[in-house]
Amino acid sequence: MKRLGVGGSLALMLILRALYSMNWYNVSPLLFRITDFYNVTGSFSGIILSAFLIGTAIFQVPSGILAARIGSRNTALSGMLIMSVSVILSIFSPDFLVFLFSRFFVGLGSAFFFSSGIGVLNDLDNSNSSRNIASFNTAFSVGGGAGVISYSIGVLYVPWQVLLFLGGIVTLIFTVVAFFFLPSSPAQSEKRDFMKNVKGRLTSKPLILLSLSLAGYWGLNFTFEEYEKPFAGVLNFLPSTAGIIGSLTLFAGILGLLIFKRLSFRKPSLILPLLLLVVSASIAFQVSGIPDYLFYTSIMGGALSVILFSLEYSYVVKLELEQRFVPLGISIMNAIQIAVGSGITFVFGYFFSSNPYLSWVMLGMISLLFYPLGLTTIRRLS
Repeated sequence: MKRLGVGGSLALMLILRALYSMNWYNVSPLLFRITDFYNVTGSFSGIILSAFLIGTAIFQVPSGILAARIGSRNTALSGMLIMSVSVILSIFSPDFLVFLFSRFFVGLGSAFFFSSGIGVLNDLDNSNSSRNIASFNTAFSVGGGAGVISYSIGVLYVPWQVLLFLGGIVTLIFTVVAFFFLPSSPAQSEKRDFMKNVKGRLTSKPLILLSLSLAGYWGLNFTFEEYEKPFAGVLNFLPSTAGIIGSLTLFAGILGLLIFKRLSFRKPSLILPLLLLVVSASIAFQVSGIPDYLFYTSIMGGALSVILFSLEYSYVVKLELEQRFVPLGISIMNAIQIAVGSGITFVFGYFFSSNPYLSWVMLGMISLLFYPLGLTTIRRLS
């Protein structure tokens, strides 16, 4: 069977990335319908999101090791298969605990796809890795935004189970298509000293410091996405308007891709701290409580997140000398940033409950404190 060329393969990977994001964010509009169905209080809705994130965090590094063993393509598509099947099976959960386990496996599948997906992009076209990663991140934003809006509208007319089933089936169909038409990963080189190579990445000081340098930003970005809708409520926005604000953050990724194409020819070591400063200062200024300002931070934050994450992942590609270990490097970065960033979100939640205005100042400052850790590595790779 004839495989797709580079252009078709990249397009298929972007579709899978969008579906991956849709299956991440589409549960948000359904949270209270799900808790009502299982007769648990709405306060348990956050556990549904946490179950996914725990699965994603735990399997980051194992996914990178597996990709180095069996190839990025096989690992990425296996992840999408696990994700789609888990989403479909979740609607048959007999109780809330089983549903949480299904979301855990959706997160597991996502862990197997993301870092390996970037490995696939690198296998297909490593001469344009930064541009392809930016497109990959933009597809994530578009897929997430489409999921939030379509499922927010759809749940008004059909049961939540139907919506999840449809999302899972569409994802499964495209995953099967990819198994048949996506080119295989390059043949793996000699696997001697495999675990020694794995250990070398796990203990790589440049990689660890690079990951930590933007862990504060990962926490800022994730926290802002989670708390912008509650903050919109504090600012007396209607729930429908708050939903629009939340989706703006995701769709603004398209703007980020357009900006990235103009910035990618300039020196990244100068762009990165400048953009980080802009984001941090903008988020901190939400202490002002100006209602319309939230629209600006949503668009700005969503656009710049595509640029900042694309730059940091491109650094991992440059840092890695053996192509098959690129997914492992990215998975290590993700694991570190999820661990640190989740802690930042937890601390922010405590401050937000006490003072929803001053908490943003704390968040903006934290993102800047981590950056100097990776400054030497960033300058060397730029």
